[in-house]
Amino acid sequence: MTYLEAAVHVLKAAQRPLTTKEITERAIDTGLLTPLGKTPHATMSAALYKAVQREQGIVKLEMPGEIRARRGSVRWALADT
Repeated sequence: MTYLEAAVHVLKAAQRPLTTKEITERAIDTGLLTPLGKTPHATMSAALYKAVQREQGIVKLEMPGEIRARRGSVRWALADT
């Protein structure tokens, strides 16, 4: 299963927006992902950002501001919810 497929599965089950870390941890805990690298959260983050750019059913929810987003402030959700 790809990181994006795992993220969609986790978000459907959660039925609410989640952070990248929450999505990754739930995917690993439920056995959807078996990461080979040291930074699965970074891999998940990249997959989610690509999905948003390609309009693949994922949306990014963040508080607008003048600087970069703070760690944990960005939430991800399915476009349908």
